[in-house]
This record gives sequence, C-alpha cells and structure tokens, in this order.
Amino acid sequence: MIREAILFGGVLYILIAAAQIINRPPIWPEGIIVVLVLAIATAGYLINDEHRLHVSEIVALWAAVLLFMVYAILKFGGFL
Repeated sequence: MIREAILFGGVLYILIAAAQIINRPPIWPEGIIVVLVLAIATAGYLINDEHRLHVSEIVALWAAVLLFMVYAILKFGGFL
C-alpha cells in the first residue's frame, strides 16, 4: 500500500512539473532535471529486492542531509 502511494505521488509530481514546463517555457532546463530526478526516484520503488530498496533509501536520505549541509555552509560563508 505504501509503495503504491509513493509511486502515485511521484507520477503526480512529474505531471505537475510537466505542466509547469508547458506553462513557463523559460524554466524548461530546470523542469527537465526535476522530472528526471523524480522519475528516477519513483522508479526506485519498483525494486522488488527489499535490501536494495532499503540501501537506496538510506543513500538518498544521507545525500539529502549532506546536500543540505553544503547549502548551509555556502549560505553561512556568504557564497550564496
């Protein structure tokens, strides 16, 4: 049930991003990147091997944490 909800949410966000690309053509490069990242993240939940799914979730979680830390350091340092 949870896997299907996540897949539905991913598809919904992909459709929203596609609609934004159509409505605002100047943002198409960022929109394409967002659509690709969402598609890859959503497709990750089609993995049937629970261990591989768990490892990919942990990698994604730590990547998000580390990217947030890099952003905070750059913001605090005055680079952004």
